[in-house]
Amino acid sequence: MPTPFTHLALAEEVLQSDGLSPTASSLLLRQRGPFLLGNTAPDVQTVSGQSRIESHFYTLPRTTDRPAHETLFAAHPALTRPTGLPPMRAAFVAGYITHLLLDELWLDDIFLRYFAEDWASRRQRAFIHNVLRTWVDRQDQQRLNGTVAAALHKANPQGWLPFVDDESLRAWRDWLIEQLGPDQNTQTTKVFAQRMGVSATEMETLLASTDEMEMQVFCRVPRVALQSFHDAGYARSIALINWYLDQ
Repeated sequence: MPTPFTHLALAEEVLQSDGLSPTASSLLLRQRGPFLLGNTAPDVQTVSGQSRIESHFYTLPRTTDRPAHETLFAAHPALTRPTGLPPMRAAFVAGYITHLLLDELWLDDIFLRYFAEDWASRRQRAFIHNVLRTWVDRQDQQRLNGTVAAALHKANPQGWLPFVDDESLRAWRDWLIEQLGPDQNTQTTKVFAQRMGVSATEMETLLASTDEMEMQVFCRVPRVALQSFHDAGYARSIALINWYLDQ
């Protein structure tokens, strides 16, 4: 699914959209830090040690067409009504469900469409998929300005999720901030390489070669598919946020 930095880049784009309702825009601009953290927070499982379904509310492979945010709200109805939540928490939850939507969209429109077929071994398909995610990550990092780390630093979880402890959320926040500081590099390649049991150099070599990227990655996933994913994710995120915050 998209990396935390892809989620952050889209969240920043959404914040500038004139498609947000006045209510949503006002709240999220005032609570930018919690909203940005929420947009990455389902991936806290890497810190908390939880299973993916505990933080993402859908299984891999999928066993239902029910949107993940509906499963989240069914399991934790206290989060359903933003007017009953402190503003920071409401903005955080708006970001959280946006993350879930974008992950599901990537799963359906990118992973299942282009990586589910047996055009290579499962290991090789996973490798190419992670190279693609890293490439997208790097494009999106360039769209993040220097204020994101400071905004995240202002997000101080206080019982925001009934299924994740505050300490884990703060540790996740701090790990992101470390990578967004001046002269810092994100650890995306390192993380993916460790998960797959390959060297980061192997991934970097492919990423550095325009010709090899064309022959191994973009011959499988056309750039137009990535643009379509972005456009759909942007539009659907705005619609979901408006639906949630305008209740």
